[in-house]
Amino acid sequence: MMVQKTMFGFVVGCWSLWVTQAVAQPTLLQFQPVFMQQPIALNTTVHNAQGDSLSITILRFYLGHFRFLNKGRIVFEDNTYHLLDLEDENTLKIPFQLPSNTAFDTLQFDLGVDSLTNVSGAIGGDLDPTKGMYWAWQSGYVNFKIEGIYEKCPTRDRTYNFHLGGYLPPFQSVQTIKLAVPKTGNQDINIALDTFFAQIDWQKKYSIMSPSKAAVGLMEQLTGLFYIKSR
Repeated sequence: MMVQKTMFGFVVGCWSLWVTQAVAQPTLLQFQPVFMQQPIALNTTVHNAQGDSLSITILRFYLGHFRFLNKGRIVFEDNTYHLLDLEDENTLKIPFQLPSNTAFDTLQFDLGVDSLTNVSGAIGGDLDPTKGMYWAWQSGYVNFKIEGIYEKCPTRDRTYNFHLGGYLPPFQSVQTIKLAVPKTGNQDINIALDTFFAQIDWQKKYSIMSPSKAAVGLMEQLTGLFYIKSR
């Protein structure tokens, strides 16, 4: 009798796994930071339209609360947060398992960590404070961090540092990004960093290390840099 029950449980387990796999619709979001429409890597010198040289030594940011919509209605939602780090290209790929035959024409997600998560205490995974994206002095998560060297930066060593975050009024910095997708399926999403650099007044703004009005302004500008790459 025990053997029969064990075999029955094994069969049911395999059947459940097969059903889960059968109804799943794997969908991959591939994010790619680009400069002048070309993929950019850490510690590599690039030049902007004016010929000025710059490089990026650190690029990390949080994306989360993904919503797949069809004709204005949410058809799939995932509330987890993902830390994308240019140092590890695997983090730039975010897979989802949508229900079978799910059609969507719009993708929506948050850039940064919402206020509720910021006050939820110690969290593991990508939100672990040891990831270097949390201010120990209780100002919450850094939503977007970029550092590097730019020849027009007025600092002595030409370095810039932008640690953009904040979840308390009046400096709530999390932003929502909404993208129309041309076709249901895997999506390649570029992030135009050359536009980010071009929008900065380098004589006034080259280092932000705490929540501020300037940090919120740059986070708002970042929302316009995400776009679907044509296949």
